[in-house]
Amino acid sequence: MDTEHTVTAGGPAPAGRQQLPQPLGAGFLARPAPVLESIRETCPVARVRTPAGRPAWLVTRADDVRAGLLDPRLSLSGGRVPDPGVRRRALDVTLVNYDPPDHTRIRRLATPALTPARMAAHREQIERAAAELLDAADAARGEGPVELMDAFARPFAFRSLCEVFEVAEEERAALYEPVACLADKTGHRAAAVEESIARIDVFVRRRMAQCGTAPGSDVVSRVVAAWREQGGATEDEVASLLAMLLLAGFDSTVQAIGMSVVALLGHPEVQRSLRDEPSRIPRAVDELLRWDTPGPFTTKRLAMEDVRFGDTVIPAGSGVLLSVAAANHDPRCHADPGTLDPGRSTASRHLTFGLGPHYCPGSALARLELTVALTALLGRWHRLAPAVPLDELTWGGGYLHRRLAALPVLPGGPA
Repeated sequence: MDTEHTVTAGGPAPAGRQQLPQPLGAGFLARPAPVLESIRETCPVARVRTPAGRPAWLVTRADDVRAGLLDPRLSLSGGRVPDPGVRRRALDVTLVNYDPPDHTRIRRLATPALTPARMAAHREQIERAAAELLDAADAARGEGPVELMDAFARPFAFRSLCEVFEVAEEERAALYEPVACLADKTGHRAAAVEESIARIDVFVRRRMAQCGTAPGSDVVSRVVAAWREQGGATEDEVASLLAMLLLAGFDSTVQAIGMSVVALLGHPEVQRSLRDEPSRIPRAVDELLRWDTPGPFTTKRLAMEDVRFGDTVIPAGSGVLLSVAAANHDPRCHADPGTLDPGRSTASRHLTFGLGPHYCPGSALARLELTVALTALLGRWHRLAPAVPLDELTWGGGYLHRRLAALPVLPGGPA
């Protein structure tokens, strides 16, 4: 294990220790692209210290990031296998705590339930949700701005998940509170977080029991049916799988909608072209996912052996961060990466959803939600403009998951 002592930002290095750069602080959250570009083009495999004070290796070039995502020597579990005999709540241990083959045996229960065809069956309900939320936003705003994250992105992502998971109307309000708390714990006390985990645990186990006696066509029913047919996982593992799908499918989609709209607000000519030709939006979604991503890095991995990237060997026991955001803007993979091009031929090679065994199982739903959301927004608000300068937007979260706090927009354009 990497046992180098923790130091605080700007503090002196302990005697005999190297003072490592710390590039991933508050400035990084607001403008990650120039920070990552500098690292990628000057020292593509760089040893840094994270904001938490821990040393890590950053891998930033597209070919290296792809290789790292496929390399079994870079472990998410750190070689630790959860004891199946220990009772756990949903979310105590999730897919990001497993490596293959354990990861594979659990994930395969969800894959058939989340195919593009399965998700497309929910399109009508998701489109209805978008239209109703925009109706409500128009009715509430008068001539003023709309705060897009609260008025549209968050309720739209949540309603979409409720449709796919077939959450009853009377249960949705109670479910939203713990989902929102766990998606962004900022400002929540530890007791509130623990209570939210317990409520999610109760919810998924109750749904599992319901699907066992009265199965439907929703994600939970299909996962439970696959589990009963194939076995290969404990009840706790299935509960955690479903809870992870619920939470990851919420917050990442909320932020992807916000980041996509920010990109279009900064490129009014692209916004105009997509509004005029909405048939181009599905393809443009991949370019928007390449352009910016809530997760600039994958979950931190541990090198189980020495791993070479180019001329650099990362020693066994080191923490490794693979930067999908840097790879998505690597000119070796995407020509002129600083141009937002909705017709880009290489856009689908972005790594926002990962690659290989840990490729995002909910990618089809995310693409559908983004397509529906952007089609609805651009089709309804023809002169969409920012209500504040884009460089004044507030970004929070952390270097592993950036969050846009608010996005005020003017649906009818500037006054």
